[in-house]
Amino acid sequence: MRDDANVDLKVGLTVLIGLALLLMGIIWAKGNPFAGVHNTLHATFPTAGGIGAGDPVFIRGIEHGKVTAINSPPGKDVDIVMDIDQQLLLHDDAHAEIMMLELMSGKKVEIDEGKSGPVNPKKDTVEGHYYGDISTLVAILNSLSGSLPTIVRNMDTVLGNLTDFFGHGKFKEKAYGAIDDADQTLKDLRAVLSENRESLKNTISQADVLTRELNSTIITMRPGAQALLDSMRTFIRGAGRTLSGADTLLGSLNDMMAASKDKKSLLYRLTNDKEMANRFDSLLINGHKLIEQIRMQGVDANIRFFNSTTPAK
Repeated sequence: MRDDANVDLKVGLTVLIGLALLLMGIIWAKGNPFAGVHNTLHATFPTAGGIGAGDPVFIRGIEHGKVTAINSPPGKDVDIVMDIDQQLLLHDDAHAEIMMLELMSGKKVEIDEGKSGPVNPKKDTVEGHYYGDISTLVAILNSLSGSLPTIVRNMDTVLGNLTDFFGHGKFKEKAYGAIDDADQTLKDLRAVLSENRESLKNTISQADVLTRELNSTIITMRPGAQALLDSMRTFIRGAGRTLSGADTLLGSLNDMMAASKDKKSLLYRLTNDKEMANRFDSLLINGHKLIEQIRMQGVDANIRFFNSTTPAK
């Protein structure tokens, strides 16, 4: 009996160990936090959207983790904490979305790693979006169910009024008359174009000839116009130099007038010193007389080529 009990105990222990190993293998295969290196990722959502702890997390359609916690601080966005079984390399535009896992039940978190911006391996928080699902649509339709009969009745009333408006009165006759008038106007315009086709052709031909002649005239006058422009440029350059010279002359006169304030300057003495002015006037008069004498009598020059110490007798 004791041997049978020992055998049963060994068999039981073997089965328990096998089950434990099998459970640990299943847990490891499903990415349990106790297996391998895991990373914590946070996503902020305006609403949890029915997500719960233990719901799967997908990256590019492949399951890589689980939702571990949901934090909802008052007045702030919902913080969904996820455990991911691989090192994420997220871009600046990475985001997460809450979606339906199956058609009628279950939720999941889908993470888009993004494409723009530099990769940040330390990024641990992404922005979350929740666009609703079938349950949200059903809730919206349910909220509208009470208003649908009123909307249908109002639409029926509007359609009835439109039918009465177009079916009675003179609106229909006026509309048909306007269409007939427009058709007649098109016919008249077509007839006018047919009658004046030749005149229009001649007018277009004359306009074409006039355009060619004008183009030829412009081409012919182009060298003369270019020469005129060159002459104008030369004149403008000469006028610029003349203005520059005049500016220099005015500057010199300004300097002379400024220097005339000094009583020792020649200009001041000629304009304000009477004795100096009389002497200068006498000099001009005597010079004029000398020039007139030379012009009338000539010049008698007695030139000595060699100096002598003995005076001439």
